[in-house]
Amino acid sequence: MFKAIDDYLEETILLILLVLMTAIMGVQIVSRYVFQNSLTWSEELVRYMFVWSAFLGVPFCIKHGLSIKVDQFRNLFPVPLQRILMYIDKIIIFLLFLVLFIYSFKVVRATYLSGQTSPAMQLPMWTVQISVTVSSLLSMIRSIQNLLNLVRGKIKLEQKDGVLYQK
Repeated sequence: MFKAIDDYLEETILLILLVLMTAIMGVQIVSRYVFQNSLTWSEELVRYMFVWSAFLGVPFCIKHGLSIKVDQFRNLFPVPLQRILMYIDKIIIFLLFLVLFIYSFKVVRATYLSGQTSPAMQLPMWTVQISVTVSSLLSMIRSIQNLLNLVRGKIKLEQKDGVLYQK
Protein backbone atom coordinates (compact mmCIF):
# COMPACT_ATOMS: atom_id res chain seq x y z
CA MET A 1 0.00 0.00 0.00
CA PHE A 2 2.80 2.44 0.86
CA LYS A 3 4.50 1.66 -2.45
CA ALA A 4 1.31 2.49 -4.35
CA ILE A 5 0.98 5.77 -2.45
CA ASP A 6 4.64 6.54 -3.11
CA ASP A 7 4.35 5.69 -6.80
CA TYR A 8 0.99 7.27 -7.63
CA LEU A 9 0.06 9.90 -5.02
CA GLU A 10 0.65 13.02 -7.09
CA GLU A 11 -0.55 11.44 -10.34
CA THR A 12 -3.83 10.30 -8.77
CA ILE A 13 -4.58 13.65 -7.14
CA LEU A 14 -3.65 15.55 -10.31
CA LEU A 15 -5.87 13.29 -12.43
CA ILE A 16 -8.83 13.71 -10.08
CA LEU A 17 -8.37 17.49 -10.05
CA LEU A 18 -8.16 17.63 -13.85
CA VAL A 19 -11.33 15.55 -14.30
CA LEU A 20 -13.22 17.62 -11.71
CA MET A 21 -12.06 20.94 -13.20
CA THR A 22 -13.14 19.82 -16.67
CA ALA A 23 -16.53 18.60 -15.43
CA ILE A 24 -17.23 21.73 -13.38
CA MET A 25 -16.30 24.07 -16.23
CA GLY A 26 -18.42 21.97 -18.61
CA VAL A 27 -21.42 22.35 -16.30
CA GLN A 28 -20.69 26.09 -16.03
CA ILE A 29 -20.63 26.49 -19.82
CA VAL A 30 -23.87 24.54 -20.29
CA SER A 31 -25.50 26.47 -17.46
CA ARG A 32 -24.45 29.83 -18.86
CA TYR A 33 -25.22 29.31 -22.55
CA VAL A 34 -28.10 26.81 -22.49
CA PHE A 35 -30.00 27.83 -19.35
CA GLN A 36 -28.88 31.50 -19.33
CA ASN A 37 -27.95 31.13 -15.65
CA SER A 38 -24.34 31.26 -14.52
CA LEU A 39 -23.09 29.39 -11.49
CA THR A 40 -21.60 31.74 -8.91
CA TRP A 41 -19.15 29.29 -7.38
CA SER A 42 -17.74 27.29 -10.29
CA GLU A 43 -15.01 29.61 -11.52
CA GLU A 44 -13.69 30.21 -8.02
CA LEU A 45 -13.60 26.49 -7.24
CA VAL A 46 -11.83 25.67 -10.51
CA ARG A 47 -9.31 28.45 -9.85
CA TYR A 48 -8.49 26.99 -6.43
CA MET A 49 -8.28 23.48 -7.86
CA PHE A 50 -5.89 24.81 -10.51
CA VAL A 51 -3.71 26.34 -7.79
CA TRP A 52 -3.59 22.99 -6.01
CA SER A 53 -2.75 21.16 -9.24
CA ALA A 54 0.01 23.62 -10.09
CA PHE A 55 1.67 23.21 -6.72
CA LEU A 56 1.22 19.41 -6.70
CA GLY A 57 2.90 19.33 -10.10
CA VAL A 58 6.17 20.40 -8.48
CA PRO A 59 6.78 17.23 -6.42
CA PHE A 60 5.58 15.17 -9.40
CA CYS A 61 8.27 16.77 -11.57
CA ILE A 62 10.93 16.36 -8.88
CA LYS A 63 10.05 12.69 -8.49
CA HIS A 64 10.46 12.11 -12.23
CA GLY A 65 13.52 14.37 -12.64
CA LEU A 66 11.63 16.79 -14.87
CA SER A 67 12.65 20.01 -13.17
CA ILE A 68 13.97 22.85 -15.28
CA LYS A 69 17.69 23.20 -14.85
CA VAL A 70 20.70 24.61 -16.60
CA ASP A 71 23.39 21.98 -16.91
CA GLN A 72 25.84 24.03 -18.95
CA PHE A 73 27.80 25.19 -15.89
CA ARG A 74 28.03 21.67 -14.46
CA ASN A 75 29.07 20.25 -17.83
CA LEU A 76 32.20 22.43 -17.89
CA PHE A 77 33.77 20.32 -15.13
CA PRO A 78 35.31 16.85 -15.22
CA VAL A 79 32.90 13.93 -14.74
CA PRO A 80 33.83 13.18 -11.08
CA LEU A 81 33.10 16.80 -10.16
CA GLN A 82 29.88 16.70 -12.19
CA ARG A 83 28.78 13.73 -10.08
CA ILE A 84 29.46 15.69 -6.87
CA LEU A 85 27.52 18.67 -8.23
CA MET A 86 24.53 16.38 -8.87
CA TYR A 87 24.52 15.49 -5.16
CA ILE A 88 24.82 19.15 -4.20
CA ASP A 89 21.93 19.94 -6.56
CA LYS A 90 19.64 17.51 -4.70
CA ILE A 91 20.63 19.01 -1.34
CA ILE A 92 20.02 22.58 -2.54
CA ILE A 93 16.57 21.61 -3.82
CA PHE A 94 15.76 20.10 -0.43
CA LEU A 95 16.91 23.25 1.39
CA LEU A 96 14.92 25.49 -0.94
CA PHE A 97 11.72 23.61 -0.22
CA LEU A 98 12.51 23.50 3.51
CA VAL A 99 12.62 27.31 3.57
CA LEU A 100 9.46 27.48 1.45
CA PHE A 101 7.75 25.03 3.82
CA ILE A 102 8.62 27.09 6.91
CA TYR A 103 7.44 30.40 5.44
CA SER A 104 4.32 28.97 3.80
CA PHE A 105 3.36 27.41 7.13
CA LYS A 106 3.62 30.85 8.74
CA VAL A 107 1.39 32.37 6.03
CA VAL A 108 -1.19 29.59 6.38
CA ARG A 109 -1.19 29.98 10.15
CA ALA A 110 -1.74 33.75 9.90
CA THR A 111 -4.55 33.27 7.37
CA TYR A 112 -6.16 30.60 9.55
CA LEU A 113 -6.07 32.89 12.58
CA SER A 114 -7.51 35.80 10.58
CA GLY A 115 -10.52 33.73 9.48
CA GLN A 116 -10.32 35.03 5.90
CA THR A 117 -12.75 33.35 3.48
CA SER A 118 -13.16 33.30 -0.29
CA PRO A 119 -15.71 35.67 -1.86
CA ALA A 120 -18.11 33.31 -3.66
CA MET A 121 -17.90 30.02 -1.77
CA GLN A 122 -16.89 31.30 1.66
CA LEU A 123 -14.12 28.67 1.80
CA PRO A 124 -11.43 29.30 4.39
CA MET A 125 -8.52 30.78 2.44
CA TRP A 126 -6.00 28.69 4.35
CA THR A 127 -7.35 25.63 2.48
CA VAL A 128 -6.08 27.17 -0.75
CA GLN A 129 -2.82 28.51 0.68
CA ILE A 130 -1.88 25.23 2.35
CA SER A 131 -1.25 23.88 -1.14
CA VAL A 132 2.19 25.53 -0.99
CA THR A 133 2.94 23.89 2.36
CA VAL A 134 1.81 20.44 1.19
CA SER A 135 3.73 20.83 -2.08
CA SER A 136 6.87 21.88 -0.22
CA LEU A 137 6.65 18.91 2.11
CA LEU A 138 6.14 16.47 -0.77
CA SER A 139 8.97 18.15 -2.69
CA MET A 140 11.32 17.68 0.27
CA ILE A 141 10.34 14.01 0.46
CA ARG A 142 10.86 13.56 -3.30
CA SER A 143 14.23 15.33 -3.23
CA ILE A 144 15.40 13.06 -0.37
CA GLN A 145 14.20 10.05 -2.37
CA ASN A 146 16.13 11.29 -5.42
CA LEU A 147 19.26 11.81 -3.35
CA LEU A 148 18.98 8.33 -1.84
CA ASN A 149 18.34 6.81 -5.28
CA LEU A 150 21.41 8.59 -6.61
CA VAL A 151 23.53 7.33 -3.69
CA ARG A 152 22.21 3.77 -4.06
CA GLY A 153 22.77 3.78 -7.81
CA LYS A 154 19.09 3.49 -8.71
CA ILE A 155 19.40 6.62 -10.83
CA LYS A 156 21.64 5.60 -13.68
CA LEU A 157 24.27 8.06 -14.83
CA GLU A 158 25.62 7.91 -18.35
CA GLN A 159 28.76 9.62 -19.57
CA LYS A 160 28.84 10.87 -23.15
CA ASP A 161 31.49 13.22 -24.56
CA GLY A 162 32.69 14.20 -21.08
CA VAL A 163 29.19 15.09 -19.90
CA LEU A 164 27.20 13.20 -17.26
CA TYR A 165 23.53 12.48 -18.00
CA GLN A 166 20.79 11.05 -15.82
CA LYS A 167 18.91 8.15 -17.37
